[in-house]
Amino acid sequence: MDLSADSKSPLRITVRFTTSIPDLLVDIADPQATSVIALKHLIRSRLEPPTSNHRLRFIHSGKLLKDDDILSAVLRVPSPPPRMLDPKGKGKGPELPPARVYINCSIGDALTSAELSAEAFAATTSSNKPQKALDNGTKNGSPSRPATTTTPAPRGFDRLLSGGFTPAEVNQLRLQFRSIQESIHTSETMPSPDTLRRMEDAWIDDNAGGTGAGAGTGGFDFGDDGLGGGALDDLLWGNLMGFLWPLGCVGWMIQEGGVWSGRRKIAVFTGFMLSLTFGMLRVMS
Repeated sequence: MDLSADSKSPLRITVRFTTSIPDLLVDIADPQATSVIALKHLIRSRLEPPTSNHRLRFIHSGKLLKDDDILSAVLRVPSPPPRMLDPKGKGKGPELPPARVYINCSIGDALTSAELSAEAFAATTSSNKPQKALDNGTKNGSPSRPATTTTPAPRGFDRLLSGGFTPAEVNQLRLQFRSIQESIHTSETMPSPDTLRRMEDAWIDDNAGGTGAGAGTGGFDFGDDGLGGGALDDLLWGNLMGFLWPLGCVGWMIQEGGVWSGRRKIAVFTGFMLSLTFGMLRVMS
């Protein structure tokens, strides 16, 4: 979808962080007059310190977004899915939520007060600059031919090196990604290096492809339970497992305690207490 086709509609952005920070929803009223650095300054104002003082890097569709890029020129808005007919025969079905653009945000090193002030100044003055034309495929009116090479294509976060990331920033991003995986896996279930590279590719590519109602699950899942579930799944399955299989859950937690989140452990405990209460009531009656 081309943003210039409907300049009056806001650009709905979902920022997905490399750390455990929840996704941040932002609506940009005028994407044709908003630069990446202005969006960066807006996101920074909504983060808690000390994260708000760290360097932010935006990645979309595997490419690093530059500070002077205009949002309408570099972001691809996915086309909304077609509306389904009402199965009851009453015309069109319920209106689907508007499509959102996913941007991955890398948290880097801490910035100095001078760098933060310079960013704020650039963000306030960027709206006065004319829109920057995006011209990556042509030069002097003639299309450029990609250079052929026999070097293997970079994989995972190494792809970001060609987009402006430094090796130190890529290494920091990889450490953040690995720490998330270590928190939801044990040493026996930790993915192999090749699998981790594929997961990095999925984080870069798939998060940019979430659309509509399924956008929350379209990208790679960085949930805190390692089983792909959220808070409701933790409460439901934790209570069921604690109620029906208490001794097995205790042994599992002792052997592989790092697989479950603290929320699910509490749910298992409440399920065990509920099972114990039912057993006591049955004996007393």
